[in-house]
Amino acid sequence: MAAGTASGGRSLPRGSAVFTTFPDLLFIFEFVFSIIATLLYMVHAVFSLIRCKASYRNREHS
Repeated sequence: MAAGTASGGRSLPRGSAVFTTFPDLLFIFEFVFSIIATLLYMVHAVFSLIRCKASYRNREHS
């Protein structure tokens, strides 16, 4: 079975044709924002580790 027949004979859009339907636009926004969210979580994790490490150092010295 060919890839085109599995989806009802419709091929995937390419180039600017991706922006022709509303669900396709939502997919682009979802992809972009899921990147900015992942980056925010990673930055938060790094700063939390730094803060936790500093807290343990302060406890050892007091």
